[in-house]
Amino acid sequence: MNNQTIYCKEPLGERHGIPYFSTADFYVDNYEKISKDHMDVFEKEGKNPNIGEELWVKLEDSTAALLNKYTQPGEKILDVGVGLGRLLSRFDHLQRYGMDISWDYLEHTKKTGIEVCFSRIEDMPYCKEFFDVITCTDVLEHVLDLNLALTKILEVLKPGGILIVRVPYRENLKLYLESYYPYRYAHLRNFDEYGLELLFTRVFNCQFLEAQTAGYLESFRSLKFMLPIPRWVRITEMICSVSKALSSSLYNKVLRALYYPIDINVVVRKAG
Repeated sequence: MNNQTIYCKEPLGERHGIPYFSTADFYVDNYEKISKDHMDVFEKEGKNPNIGEELWVKLEDSTAALLNKYTQPGEKILDVGVGLGRLLSRFDHLQRYGMDISWDYLEHTKKTGIEVCFSRIEDMPYCKEFFDVITCTDVLEHVLDLNLALTKILEVLKPGGILIVRVPYRENLKLYLESYYPYRYAHLRNFDEYGLELLFTRVFNCQFLEAQTAGYLESFRSLKFMLPIPRWVRITEMICSVSKALSSSLYNKVLRALYYPIDINVVVRKAG
């Protein structure tokens, strides 16, 4: 597809065949440092220094399952904060686009066949109402202006289009204020299902379709400390199996009661 039909403005330039629409500033430099530290470990050890591979895959699986549910072959999808392109790499039957503010990430992702650009969300370069589906995972906790970011994202989504967001769930933000934490801008806010539903329905007039927590850790508030371990495991497995068979909504409620979720996915439909 011709870039003139994708972008609503001319790029400031190109680097290694990747158009860019934003220039370096304090925020971009901070994020470039985060991504460089990530890529240094990834290239040497093949892993993410911030999260275990098993948990990372579980989180990605949770969002991928929703994409399978809400997409059709041939649709145009944008991943805002595409990173290494791991999520979109599963969906080669879609027209895939990604944006990020890390050159290291983008140069890696471009090799996977995803059409990418370097841009802050505030400088959103795509044509209005261009995409059928947009994903935005592990991004909204980072942005400086949440409402502006979502306004820009929704502008390039077609009326009736699907937005899937994944963010940390009820995260304790104290770590990011500690003097030893290496980045000035990391996670700036936390989320839960109620705040997200209010945000999308009352502020942005979207239809709230569903919310699912993901990436469960054993909760210190669980029954684990009231039962012998083997019995605890059997009872937990039984409860989860029965609730999953009854309904996905009940299953999610049971998981939240027995375990501590790391992230939450929400799916909304743009008005129109």
